[in-house]
Amino acid sequence: MQFVFPWFLLALLTLAIPIIIHLFYFRRFKKVYFSDIRFLKEVQEEKSTIEKLKKRLILATRLLALFFLILAFAQPFIGGNKNKINQGNSAVCVYIDNSYSMGLKSGGEAALSIAKTKAKEIANAFNTGDKFSLLTNDFEGTHQRWMQKQDFIDAIDKIELSPDTRTVNEISKKQATLFQSLGAKNKLGFFISDFQKNMVTKSTDTGFTAHFLQVQGDAEKNVFVDSCWFEQPVFTINATNKLAVKIRNAGNTQAEKIRISLKINDAVKSIDDVTIPAESTVIDSFNFSITQPGWQKGVITFNDYPITFDDNFYFAFNVEANEKVLSIEDAETPNNITSVFTNDPHFIFDKNNKGQLDYSSFKNYALIILNQLTEISSGLASSLKDFTDNGGNIYIIPSVNTNLSSYNSFLGNNNAGTYSEPQTKQGEVTRINLSEDIFKGVFNQLPKNVETPKIKKFYPIATNSGNNEREILITNVGSPLVAKFDVGKGFIYLQSVPLNADFSDLQAKAIFAPMVYNGAVYKKNNQPLFYTIGRDNLIELKNESATGESVYKLSNGKNEFIPENRSLGNTVLLRVNNTLPSDGHYNISINDKTLGIAAFNFDRSESDLKFADKASLQNLYNQKNQLVLDNTTANLSAEVMQIKNGILLWKLCVILSLLFLLSEILLIRYFNR
Repeated sequence: MQFVFPWFLLALLTLAIPIIIHLFYFRRFKKVYFSDIRFLKEVQEEKSTIEKLKKRLILATRLLALFFLILAFAQPFIGGNKNKINQGNSAVCVYIDNSYSMGLKSGGEAALSIAKTKAKEIANAFNTGDKFSLLTNDFEGTHQRWMQKQDFIDAIDKIELSPDTRTVNEISKKQATLFQSLGAKNKLGFFISDFQKNMVTKSTDTGFTAHFLQVQGDAEKNVFVDSCWFEQPVFTINATNKLAVKIRNAGNTQAEKIRISLKINDAVKSIDDVTIPAESTVIDSFNFSITQPGWQKGVITFNDYPITFDDNFYFAFNVEANEKVLSIEDAETPNNITSVFTNDPHFIFDKNNKGQLDYSSFKNYALIILNQLTEISSGLASSLKDFTDNGGNIYIIPSVNTNLSSYNSFLGNNNAGTYSEPQTKQGEVTRINLSEDIFKGVFNQLPKNVETPKIKKFYPIATNSGNNEREILITNVGSPLVAKFDVGKGFIYLQSVPLNADFSDLQAKAIFAPMVYNGAVYKKNNQPLFYTIGRDNLIELKNESATGESVYKLSNGKNEFIPENRSLGNTVLLRVNNTLPSDGHYNISINDKTLGIAAFNFDRSESDLKFADKASLQNLYNQKNQLVLDNTTANLSAEVMQIKNGILLWKLCVILSLLFLLSEILLIRYFNR
């Protein structure tokens, strides 16, 4: 036991006063008049015993009352706490979790409101001369400074819910940076949060004393859209497409008949009622069509109380009026690929002889087919490399008399597979790689007894470990019938046979047309349907409209931002991370010209209502300078004061002193009356 004011213990000498009173006052003799002396001796002995007991009890209560009163003035405390603060000024940095999950209510009060109250109680445990700093998930510059106690309390009142999320380690590093800027002797960090599992990470900084206080609302249910995707590879005007939506219920109660609406360009396209069991996921689908080309703004919406920040899920996509496909051919190339595209109004199909090419027009095409050319000239090879570097796809069909040297020179320069000398060997396709995008919308699953292409003669496709090859049609002859290679920002598809019956019957099979068709549709640099706020998002656009002084802008009608941009050839990358204050659709423009639309959603990790319990927090934060505080404490100030000074005992001493004074009064008044 230690004392704040040990010199008060000198007052213990006053304990001699009750003893002196006892020795001199209670030993004085008194005359007692008695009517009959026959039993006087017996009465005197009995009276003497009772009086002695009473006097000794009175003496004991007086001594104890005075003893505890003196101790109260000396302010005893029990030290030895591993987190006890040293004497001197303190620097106090408090983090308040203001993520959306802190909007959950506990006992009718939002968790964020409780956290703000607790932060004020922490401040009240310190002196006015101490310094304070405040952190939230926003990492605002106005907070990241040292301030006086009252300024700190005023700043707490202004905190509101935010879409940003942080991990404990991120916050710990930020607090450590703040402490380095102030040379205080005592450095104390406080973390007030609901401690969702997605934010609970081990703190790597041990240069200050860290305290963890969990404030958590009641999470019965929360329904949110996890993601969405289209089942068909491409939109065409007036054609029906299916949107798949993954919906989760993160709560511990079933969500009954949640009405979900799909809107495209503010028009309701579909409505459905969905029941989702507790802690489960369902996939719903919506069918709709588009009547006009261009950028489309979609939103999936529903009402789900009490967490509402994730009740809207935004997405955006572009419907091209058409796709352009170019077939480069020899004069003697048979006309056997035209039918794949000419009957579909979505495609504009062009054919050109290899000697009559306008290389500058390649950028206008989604797919270029090298349709059974005898050789690939150096000029064509150079233009095709630029084409794939800027996101174009190439589908290569060898000829009956292929000049392998010219083909392999082009393929080698693009780090794709190469052709070997033709082999005559009977075989067939044994497996179709349905996981590839090129087969999306073609098969949900491969039909039983499907008739696959047969092979008689082929050019084996040779690859190495650096080619990033994916086999499309797998055969039993040791070489794929069709393979795909990542090249630049596009793909090169290699077919191992010409469209000739002496080599294979591939062109006669139903799988051939949609495979080539989707080669024009699926591009490596297709813009995602949506982005997540707070992540490092890269938006890739064509750079054809930009000039040296052009400025790219993102705008949602209320706010406008200029993102970081970097030009790479014919493309520009826009970087968007933590700059967006709200979800929704943002127009991307340059010089007042709209280039596209991007949809941004809040991070759905905040929607998953899984929280760490106190036992796991104590297990994780159990270093010498870390402490998990009791979240049931009515007054946090007292607990922090106890951490500062040890276990304070002066109040207990006052109470005991009063109790013994009361005992003395009762003894004098009622004992043996």
